[in-house]
Amino acid sequence: MKWLVALPLLFLVLAAALWVAGGRKKGGGLFRQVLPQLLPLFLLSAAISLLRSSWLRHSPLTPRLLFFLWLLFWFFLLVLAVRALAYFVFDFLVLKKQGVRYPKLIKDLVVFLLFVVGILLIVRYYLRQDLTVLLASSAVLTVVIGFALQDVLGNFFSGIILNFEDSFKIGDWVRIGEREGRVEQFGWRSFKMRTIDQELVVIPNQSASKAEVMIYGSGGRPLAVSVQVGASYQDSPDRVEAAITEALASIVEIRRDPPVEVQLVDFADFSLNYRIKFWIDDFSRHRLVASNARRLIWYAFKRQGIEIPYPKRDVYMKQERSGEIARETLGAALKGNDVLAAIEDRDFRDLLAAAETKVFGAGETILREGEEGDFFYHIFSGAVKVLKGGRVIVRLGPGAFFGEISLVTGEKTNATVVAENESVILAISSARFKQVVDMNEKMAMKLAEVITRRQEEMQAFSEKNQAAAPSAAYKDAGNLLKRIMKYFAGKE
Repeated sequence: MKWLVALPLLFLVLAAALWVAGGRKKGGGLFRQVLPQLLPLFLLSAAISLLRSSWLRHSPLTPRLLFFLWLLFWFFLLVLAVRALAYFVFDFLVLKKQGVRYPKLIKDLVVFLLFVVGILLIVRYYLRQDLTVLLASSAVLTVVIGFALQDVLGNFFSGIILNFEDSFKIGDWVRIGEREGRVEQFGWRSFKMRTIDQELVVIPNQSASKAEVMIYGSGGRPLAVSVQVGASYQDSPDRVEAAITEALASIVEIRRDPPVEVQLVDFADFSLNYRIKFWIDDFSRHRLVASNARRLIWYAFKRQGIEIPYPKRDVYMKQERSGEIARETLGAALKGNDVLAAIEDRDFRDLLAAAETKVFGAGETILREGEEGDFFYHIFSGAVKVLKGGRVIVRLGPGAFFGEISLVTGEKTNATVVAENESVILAISSARFKQVVDMNEKMAMKLAEVITRRQEEMQAFSEKNQAAAPSAAYKDAGNLLKRIMKYFAGKE
């Protein structure tokens, strides 16, 4: 038959066409998948054509050999057809054209069913066997195999159920037992999950189908994160809630909508326990964000005198090391402050007694632009940055001060101040300053000169660095003097 001679050439032409179409691309496309079948089909068709030639046709071994060669030919042709069909449907139509990626288990299941149907057709039409008799005779064998492979089959059918239920899919963040991670691949027996610590975990399908699975989704919606903290019974819930809300406002990864929730969850033996709930967008960072939230809450509590209690024992009481700075040290630091150095000694001692020590963590906002200026701040240690319109005007270190305009005029702040690292700040209440300091024209003029000079220095720095200058800069000491005298004229 002439068509048998052309059959090997057909497979060669098909291989060449697939190689030209996509074999040189990354991954090889369909050519790489069907090459293991094209080569045997070429050899088998060539052998069949040779055996059907006139000089080998009459050999006594030819019929039996042709039977087995044709059986192998149909088998490899079935594999070629199934692989090509699966590639066309799943990789070309579904993935490339529609952008949908089905789990590997679904593709494998379809391929398996096509193989079963193809083999049954070969048995029925080439081997001419009655399928009913064949299936009945293999029933006992099927039961034995089923009992032997019950765990494997359990995982297999659990995987099918998980995929068709669409409980969770590839790319979803899930929690199974004590493990959290992103689902990377579904298989016949198990699925793979990449944990937050970048560990690849293989979980049997049957275990996942029986376990309680927490599904966080693929990151399309905000995720709620909760942390807990205890506070002393001496600290009112409203004060604690305000401190926590203020602390978390500095974390940019925490969403403003929905807002942070602070819930009083328990009256414990030695503390009031609070649950803080907030929302983030990136699940992979929820541990880091929760850690940062606890860190800033600690700083806020420490600064505002809110105690995080621990269980008391009569047998042993731990002595905490005092974190207070000696008054002599504070006095020496504040005496070097240009603004406070202009104050009379008697007034200075009264102000020193009223000075508060505040600790701010990195990234915490100390002052916000447009707020009422309640304090004058002196940097004892650490560093802060002054922002205007989101841009850095200047960075201030130990010995520097800010909030001086609000101190002597009562005006609102005209810039935002953020701690660049952990900073110890000495704060003097504006109300206390107004109450203690016996303001006269000479002292007011001295303060006005100091503050005007300092603002000129900041103005020069801003222009040099092309940053936005403070909007309320005073051009001369006389202008500021009038405001100081007017502000203190109303002192009781």
